[in-house]
Amino acid sequence: MKNLTTGNDDSRATLVRIGILVAIATMVATVVWLGAQSRGDDAGTSGTSGGDSSSQTVKNTSVEQVAPDTAPADGVVIPTGTDQVDGHPTGFPATDLGAVALQVEVAKAQVGFDYDQAVTVADLYADPDDKAVFEERARAAVELRRKQAGVAKDGDVPAPASYALTPVAYTLEQLDTGYYAVNLLSYVTLTTADGKVHDSLYAGTQLMQWLDGDWRLVQGSEADIQHLVSEGQPQAVAPGTPEFEKAGWIRINGAPQ
Repeated sequence: MKNLTTGNDDSRATLVRIGILVAIATMVATVVWLGAQSRGDDAGTSGTSGGDSSSQTVKNTSVEQVAPDTAPADGVVIPTGTDQVDGHPTGFPATDLGAVALQVEVAKAQVGFDYDQAVTVADLYADPDDKAVFEERARAAVELRRKQAGVAKDGDVPAPASYALTPVAYTLEQLDTGYYAVNLLSYVTLTTADGKVHDSLYAGTQLMQWLDGDWRLVQGSEADIQHLVSEGQPQAVAPGTPEFEKAGWIRINGAPQ
């Protein structure tokens, strides 16, 4: 159960590595632009995104390992939370896939250009000790999205500017008991203020820890991060390609292919 990945463009040639925090849950990130086109009066799109297999179940204190070692043909069903706070799922299961579920929900919550909304998500899902860090990342992510969309750093965002992210696959590495690095591969559609649509694949890594009965985003130590960087993370490659399988991506059941 190891892994973390990036890359592809319409011509499958351009690979863009980004060393900045472009999403609230980003520690290591890569983006591959698939191209841009105009969609006339299209006001933009939005995207959203559910294992079982012959995998073994091992108990690590209170966290079970249920994620399959080999990707099932129909993908892995990602669990849901048992509760909600302001419409955002909480109460994820005490399993390794529960850590993936948190990463998926954090990614799906990154849908706009509102600083306050992004900070609210950070506060909800981050370890209380790390809230300030994730709040800063949240603001930086929104500022970057605004810049990419060609809108002002502050204030209202004019139509048709929009941002949508759809998780499609994951990889998972256990760092310690109840402590995982989760890498998520997503489709991103960014519509600029002048109606141009930029489609991309995005791979971002985040550390998750089981704390006080739920999964939390954690900053992690410099040693943890250096370990992940030094061993290399999975690249943002298109589903259905040999590179996708080689990187170890596991499809999310129900996600677009």
